[in-house]
Amino acid sequence: MGIELLIFLVLGCVIGLISGLLGVGGGTVVVPALVFFLVSQGVDPELIMKVALGTSFAVVGITSLSSVIAHQRRGSVVWPVVFLMGIGAIIGVAIGSRVVSMMNNFILQLFFCVFLAYTIINMLRTASKKEADSVSGVPKPIYLGAGGIIGFISSFVGIGGGVMIVPVLSKIGYKMKNAIASSSAIGMFMAAAGATSALINGFGVENVPEGSVGFVYLPAVIGLSLTSVVFAPIGAKLVYILPVKRIRQTLAGFLTIILVVFIYNNFV
Repeated sequence: MGIELLIFLVLGCVIGLISGLLGVGGGTVVVPALVFFLVSQGVDPELIMKVALGTSFAVVGITSLSSVIAHQRRGSVVWPVVFLMGIGAIIGVAIGSRVVSMMNNFILQLFFCVFLAYTIINMLRTASKKEADSVSGVPKPIYLGAGGIIGFISSFVGIGGGVMIVPVLSKIGYKMKNAIASSSAIGMFMAAAGATSALINGFGVENVPEGSVGFVYLPAVIGLSLTSVVFAPIGAKLVYILPVKRIRQTLAGFLTIILVVFIYNNFV
């Protein structure tokens, strides 16, 4: 368990930086890492993705909270948008998580690969995009609906939705720092709903890994969160220093490696 804890602690550093820098909770890193770990532990194949997704939501929620606090100190969080999209996201995650609990492992892994590929392409496509001069007038129901759709999709991949939220808010006209900060806050609510759903949907399920509560694997949550909450504020500070373009390009390359390894380990 000592080596496992060390791995989780190191991985938590990466997750924290990604969360603070890009407004995403790091689920795109957590899920593949947990799948690899759970496979090595001989966990029931049909439970691997469900536990990975539920655990990812718990970690994302804790990490996002740390990011939000750091961004809020700079006044970058747009709370009216957060609450509108957050309400929709919570509903979407609750519905999606119930669907996930009834799906088989292969389909969930396939969905994750497709989404990760989309994430990589989107990061590269938007890396050089210029910021808008003003915020467009968008009706409140649109924010609610967008949050609901993003929440539903996120429930299948165990993320805080930042890779979808940030482009949406940027398209509306919010500055990148505001989009990233607000995405962290929305992701916090979304992840809390996802983790709660994982606890409920996995309650009483047999053969989950020892140390799990429902579909949430507590040793990983503790190990990953201990360092992610420390590094998330560091990532949030770097948003105001480093060029976002280079950050997104670098992360896209990193995620490409993760995608290739994930496909090789699970489909080849």
